Amino acid sequence: MKRFSLLALLSLVAFVFAIACTDATSPNSARLAPKSPDLGFRGEAPPPPADVALNITVSSVTFSGPFNGVYFSNPAHIAAAVAAAEVGDQALTFDGSAWLRLDNSQPDAFGSSASANARFQTSNGKLSGHGTLVIQGHVVVITEVTSFGANSDCLVTGELCASITFNATVDGETGHTGSAQAFNRESCEFIDPGEGPPYYSCGD
Repeated sequence: MKRFSLLALLSLVAFVFAIACTDATSPNSARLAPKSPDLGFRGEAPPPPADVALNITVSSVTFSGPFNGVYFSNPAHIAAAVAAAEVGDQALTFDGSAWLRLDNSQPDAFGSSASANARFQTSNGKLSGHGTLVIQGHVVVITEVTSFGANSDCLVTGELCASITFNATVDGETGHTGSAQAFNRESCEFIDPGEGPPYYSCGD
């Protein structure tokens, strides 16, 4: 009698379990599928990184040198960038990210070189930069970026892409300041005057 009751109980549990599995609803696949991006809301895609030419000057001891690098700028809000353009001042609403990375290998004619981590960056108002440069035989170590003016439209118009100021050590001595200006490389001409350091002539 007890054996029969146990078998009946097990059969009943199995039956109930089968019913529960049959009635269970499966996840809605449409709910799990990623939604298509709303391109109208996100705005236009940012421009790709571009090759730039720049002159870096250490103003505190007055020497400079040309460099090649790669520049990227991505405004956080396309609509805000458009509004700023209408009033003629892109700096009003630029709160995205931009960076300028110097090429690891510079042309021999430049007489300048950059370490693999040499770069300047701004991201949501936070400035950073690091790396070691050699300019006219002087060793320049970037310690702090103090300003970064970024232009996301320069690759189309040929205007100034980035204007940067920074603090640095020069030959191990602290307290020096410098600046860098970058243009689309296609709008620049390399000049080697023979007497004096070479440089890039850019823009109009």
